[in-house]
Amino acid sequence: MTTFWLLAAALIAAATTCLLWPLLRHRAPAAVAGPATAERALLVDLYHDQLGELDRDLDAGTLSAARHAEARDELGRRLLDEAAGTSARPAGAGPAPLLAALLLAALPSAAILLYLHLGNPVALWRADDLPAAGGSEHQLSGAQVEGMVNQLAQRLREAPGDAQGWAMLARSYSVLERHADAAAAYARAVELAPEVAALRSDYADVLATLNGGVLDGAPMAQVRQALALDPDDPKGLALAAGAAAQRGDRRAAIGYWEHLYRLLPADSQTAARIAANLAAARSTPAAAPAASISGMVTLSEQAGRAPQAGDTLFVYALPVDGSRMPLAVLRRQARDLPLSFTLDDAMAMRPDHRLSGQPQVMLEARISASGSALPKAGDLVGRTGPVALGSEGVRIAIDGRIEGNPAP
Repeated sequence: MTTFWLLAAALIAAATTCLLWPLLRHRAPAAVAGPATAERALLVDLYHDQLGELDRDLDAGTLSAARHAEARDELGRRLLDEAAGTSARPAGAGPAPLLAALLLAALPSAAILLYLHLGNPVALWRADDLPAAGGSEHQLSGAQVEGMVNQLAQRLREAPGDAQGWAMLARSYSVLERHADAAAAYARAVELAPEVAALRSDYADVLATLNGGVLDGAPMAQVRQALALDPDDPKGLALAAGAAAQRGDRRAAIGYWEHLYRLLPADSQTAARIAANLAAARSTPAAAPAASISGMVTLSEQAGRAPQAGDTLFVYALPVDGSRMPLAVLRRQARDLPLSFTLDDAMAMRPDHRLSGQPQVMLEARISASGSALPKAGDLVGRTGPVALGSEGVRIAIDGRIEGNPAP
């Protein structure tokens, strides 16, 4: 961003110099006096010629003495008038400091205001432009970014057909971690430019973030459309590989990663990460897809109180025998409700205590104001079960409150 403004300042200075130089430079005196003196000399020679002609007419008798005197007087007056006009005529304009000062004050301001109105200042900001968190400078920079993003959003409300503007707004919201707003902006951009594969991949990434990192469902639908439009879309390939790895489809994940690796510069950091993923996937023996349970957590009106946005939400599976050691745990925020969830063996707390070792489990969702993994009095809770492994569409309604101090 700093480079852009330095270049802009240099261009403004160059344009201002070109405009001010003709207004401020002085004319050389010789350039003014020379042409005027030559013109006066020409007038004097012409005057002498006309006087000689009048004298010859008088000698020849074609002109009377009275008429000769009048003609001489008239010729003299004409010579004086034309000589005076030649002396008063300027040879060039002098310096104009007032106009130069007005241009110097107005031109840079007008250029900057015009860019802020017609340009896209948000495009100059990147996440690494922000200082480290914790200082007042970071807060100021964050406020500046918020202001520019809001300015872009206002411009798009006035011109809602700008697909590129909506995409830039969505990326800006992602930088600010306003993922719901980013998803809405990406949806508008995809609607206006449905043939752009990269937009669909970015949209899928944000949808997956809102879905707790799970790519199945709406995010994967966007990935499939992106790869149909452009089979070489890098982000689409990466997301497709991640989704295949999530569902345990090792062969599909390897295929996507191999395709992506061929598109990348061999010495890039991204290529190194993909190579590491490929090595790990190839060294792991093929296995059946991990057992999982998926569904939706909602907050019931019977819960008794509304949680704070910053409260922690836990979703976990427990053995049917009553043990409180979770088989799988998912941690999110209360503001994510209603939450679509998936529990599988990757979320186990111990390798020997997993979902796949149980035919049925109990499911529980709990909202904790303290963020503690252990239940406490005042936590909001909802339970359901027994539920068989592989179940989908399971619903957990948080409709109760823990009273007293529960047993560990």
